[in-house]
Formats: sequence, C-alpha cells, structure tokens
Amino acid sequence: MNYKSLLAFACAIVLSFTATFGQITENPKVEEQSAEYVKIKRVELTDQYTIVYMQFEEKLTPGFKDLQPYLKRRQGGQQFEMPSTSTIGLDPETRLYKPGDVNVRFKLIKTKDIPTEMRKQVNPGDVVDFVAYFERLSPGIEVFDFYEGRAKSKYEKTWNFYGIHVKNPLKKNGKTTAKVIPKTEKTAPPIIEEKKEEKIETKPVVPEEELVMIKGTVYDSKTRNPVPAQISYLEKGDSLQYKSSSGNYRIGINPNERYDFKVFAKGYYGSNFSLNAADSASKGSFVKDFYLIPLTVGETISLPNIYFETSKYTLLPESFAELNRLADMMKENPEIKIRVEGHTDNVGDFDKNLELSTSRALSVKTYLINKGIDEQRIEAKGFGATKPLAKNGSEAEKRKNRRVEFVITKI
Repeated sequence: MNYKSLLAFACAIVLSFTATFGQITENPKVEEQSAEYVKIKRVELTDQYTIVYMQFEEKLTPGFKDLQPYLKRRQGGQQFEMPSTSTIGLDPETRLYKPGDVNVRFKLIKTKDIPTEMRKQVNPGDVVDFVAYFERLSPGIEVFDFYEGRAKSKYEKTWNFYGIHVKNPLKKNGKTTAKVIPKTEKTAPPIIEEKKEEKIETKPVVPEEELVMIKGTVYDSKTRNPVPAQISYLEKGDSLQYKSSSGNYRIGINPNERYDFKVFAKGYYGSNFSLNAADSASKGSFVKDFYLIPLTVGETISLPNIYFETSKYTLLPESFAELNRLADMMKENPEIKIRVEGHTDNVGDFDKNLELSTSRALSVKTYLINKGIDEQRIEAKGFGATKPLAKNGSEAEKRKNRRVEFVITKI
C-alpha cells in the first residue's frame, strides 16, 4: 500500500469514527445560567444519546478558606470531617429543550456519578464530575436549554442553562427526528381590542386657587440623577404636555377629576400612573417622583400590570395600558429589539408551567404585533419556575414569581 492510499484509508477511518461517535463540543458557549457552581465541560452527540459532561464545585464559604488545611484531621484516632452543608442530585424530570419550542424536548435517560432518586452530600471544597445522558438532539438543533427544575429546600442545589451552543449540523437529507408532543391549542389567543372609555361629562371650571398641585422629580433609576422629561395627560378631553429640562415638574389639576399621567424621557422606559385627588387622604398637594429605567442592552424590565385568565394565557383587558406603553416605546425606538419572558411559580407540573409561561410570552408578542411592531423585533420565551425572584414559600412570594418581563437584546 503506497503513502497516498494509506492516507486515504486513515481519513476514511477518522470519518467513520466521527459518524459513529457523533459530534463533540468542548466547553460549549452558554448564554446564561442560574448557578455559577456548576459548569458544562463537554457535550457529546452519539447515535443514541446527548451526553452532557458536567462539574459541580461546592465553594468554600467566606472564612473557611483559611481553615481548608484543617477540614480533615485526626481526633482520638478517628478521622474528623467538616459536616456536609448541602446535597446534590439530578431531578429525573430534567429535560433538554429547543429554545422557544417547549414541545421539542429530550428526556433524561440515565446519569453517572450523581443520583436521581436521592441526594448526594457535598462538603465545602468538594468537586464532583458527573455525566447526564439524554435522548439524542435532533440534527440541526445547535442551541438548546437545560432545565434541571427547582429546589425543594434551601440545602438543595439546582441549576439551569439557557442557550447552550453545540456542533449538531443537519444531515444531508435534511430530515430530523425531533419528538414533538402535540399541543391541544396551537395558536395564540385572539387579542381583545381595547375599548375607548366614554367621555366623562365636563365639570365646571375650577378656580386656580382651588387647584390641587402635583409635583416631583423624574430620576434615572441607576444613577439617581434627574433627567429631562415630558409628562402628558388628558384634561377635559384635551391632551396636555408638561416638559421639564431639569426633571422637576409642578402641575395643577382639578380635584374632582381622575387623571392618567404618562412620563416619557428619551433613552428611558417610561412610566404611567393614575390619580384621583378626591379619593386621596392628602389635600392641597401631592409629591410623586419617578425612577425611569435606561434603555440599554441586557436590561431586564418588569411589566407589572400584565394579567391573564387563571392558568391560561388569554390576556385580560387590564393589561392593555401596560402593553400599549411597551408598544409606544418600541415605535419611538425603531432599532430596539426585545425578548419577552414569561415566568410562573413552582406550583404544579414542571412541563406545564414551562408551556404556560411560553404561551403567555407569545400572547404578549402577538399583542405587540397587532399594534404594528415588526415580529422580527420580538422574541418570546418561557422559563416556567426556573428563575424565581422569591422563595415560593408564601402566596405573596408566588405572586411575585408569576410575572412577565422583557429584556432589551439590541438597541
């Protein structure tokens, strides 16, 4: 056999090996993760599995570093170890998901060096290498999410990874083997058109000396510095505007009327608030300051007044004012792109919560599209219960975790 033939034979063996053992991605790029103490070292795609090689490290708490040489010592002829501070395990319901499509998911098959039906104790400074075997990702899915679920106590460690990039090109015939679980409802709910409020009967003109004063300052929420702003409101059917180059404002209002104020500052996400002076205990004047969030890439902004039917993704009319404000911001800033994110509490089935949060994010996206926003500027994604703001211990904490946010992805 000559040199060229030998080289060709060797290349054939290598190609055959690659086809058999699949693609390997060392230290894959991860866009976001919920815990820094776990990392993905490698992802291997074989004919049968998606194999995720991971490493957990139990960090030493402050003050323990200097005691590390004494973590193990002889005492009375027996070895003494510092007590375990937490436990780890991999929830058997752990899934891999195609981002943005909760119906394309890949089950956990087995694990190595980490339990699934029980927990493994870990001590300060411990490093645990373990492996998780999942159903094989469909060819062409080169970005996926890893959902490990939620902790049942403060001593349990859990982790989630979003946007894991791997080598997994489409096969030449372009066919995929994704396992799709059918949905009972495939389309986002119809959007109920907002009804305009009927004009209130005009009240008699109030003398200036009887006006109620509302005053305050518009601030940058990050720097706490005043920012130039514009406040608009309706009075007797007329649209009025108050512009302030210093951020300070002072407006006289009729004490018998209800007002809806909109606060706008260039480069910031605006704010709305309503005021009915007659219903307030304060008389004569009101002080209302505003802290606006700057529009910067990566900024997460909560949408506090978004409401859905219970356990459904149908938007309620009470949500329209907040969503209109978001639509107005996107019209005023045509270069901005966002990702709408849906979140739930930890009550109920994990997969159903993930699907519900995704459907709710899609409902918000649909509303914005119907308001004239290009769908290419809006991404929608659900995270279920994997990104809680509170512990889910009380109803108030669960309510806080049930939310819709948006993240600025481009500006």
